[in-house]
Parts: sequence; structure tokens; C-alpha cells
Amino acid sequence: MRVRGRELGEKLDYERARERVLEFLEGKHAITLATSLADRVTARTVSFANDGLTILFMSWGHHTKCVQIRGNPRVALCRDNVQIEGVAEILGGVLDERNRRYVDILRNKYPENYALFAHEPGMVIVRIIPTSITLFDKSDGQFCLKCLDVESERVHLRLMTE
Repeated sequence: MRVRGRELGEKLDYERARERVLEFLEGKHAITLATSLADRVTARTVSFANDGLTILFMSWGHHTKCVQIRGNPRVALCRDNVQIEGVAEILGGVLDERNRRYVDILRNKYPENYALFAHEPGMVIVRIIPTSITLFDKSDGQFCLKCLDVESERVHLRLMTE
């Protein structure tokens, strides 16, 4: 398959932007999560770990965020000048064998949190698969938003003056 120069450039720009997001996520421990259901929007800070661009966190399954996710899996995350929109899924109990890979990622980043919360009744793992990521950036001397479409692996710039 032949790739034209513009398509190759777009792919390289996407990979560069993706790497920047991964570095950002690796360096952070908390992010604001927004969920909504039935005209009620809530936001709270969660401790998270990432598996590539996928976001993981633990929560009690009866908390508002999990109730809202069950009814509306579309969520948003925000930290500094990075916004992530995605689809959340409650994977089940932290101690479920099928969640072992994700549990290991969380335990490696937060051994103390894991020790405190993993064995609590009703504790679940939530996974968020990003669909779009927006970064505040500067390009050619102009402030812009760098918008990553994760599903199509494309990135585009939107000038702040538009």
C-alpha cells in the first residue's frame, strides 16, 4: 500500500502527539473525571494509571461515578491543558482474575492505594478508552488546540482565534 506524503505526515504528527500524551499521563497521579446521567453532571478527582492511552482507576461500584457510568458510559477527563473524552466500562471486582493485568498496572503505580482499597467489598476497576484528546499548544507562534482523533489516528490543529 502506498502512503502519500500528506498522509504520512499526518500519521507522524499523530504519533508525536500520542507520545506527548503518554509522557503527560505517566507523570500524573490524579485527573478530574466528569460523568453524567439524567441531566446531572458530576466531577471528581481520581487517582489513575494508564495502559497506553487507556485510563484505569478503582472505585466502589455504588459511588455516583459508577452509577452514572452504568447509565451513560460517555465520560470526560481533564488535567492541566489536556482534555480526554472517552467511553468508560466497569470491568468488575479488583480481585477478579480476569482483571489481573489491569490490577498489576494499578498496583505498580499505587502500591499503598492498592493495599488500602483492593480488598474492600464492592471495589471495582473502571477502564476508559479514549475517543478524542485535546491539548492546548502553540504552533508556528500561534496558540492552538491539537485535537487527536484516537479512533482514526489523526490529529488536526484548531487555532484559538477560530
